Amino acid sequence: MPGKLGRRGGIAAIAGLGAAAPAAAQQASTAREKVVYHLNQPGGEEFALYRQFLVNVGNHLSVLTRGQFDLRVVMHGPGVNLLRIAARHSPQVAASVDNLKLAGVRFEICRITLSNNNIRLDELYDASEEDLVPSGVGQLGRLQWDGFAYIRI
Repeated sequence: MPGKLGRRGGIAAIAGLGAAAPAAAQQASTAREKVVYHLNQPGGEEFALYRQFLVNVGNHLSVLTRGQFDLRVVMHGPGVNLLRIAARHSPQVAASVDNLKLAGVRFEICRITLSNNNIRLDELYDASEEDLVPSGVGQLGRLQWDGFAYIRI
């Protein structure tokens, strides 16, 4: 038979819940949604895959609270062609990348892919040294270890 809380135990339990509520509410209000999108495919005809990919990331972004998220796109292999080819040849793709970046989405590029394919950083649309990660696959693993949800479209 379960033990009784009694009047004093019950009041203490209720008081404890009240004290925990503000801390829980504060923690929830500062929680950040952490998501990594994995891109390692070619863009397809007229960059259809990249266009849809960017729409999906934008849709996700539209339901998040500004400043309460950490969204990353990690590109390696043929995925770097989003910035190498698609964004350079399609103003629509470039505008989508720009809008996502302005909203706080980070695009991370695999240094190994660039090195193995002799791709210079200046060949990539709006990319800088800060966007490079040592290994795309390694970055995906590290981010998941750090609590990022993994999405591959």
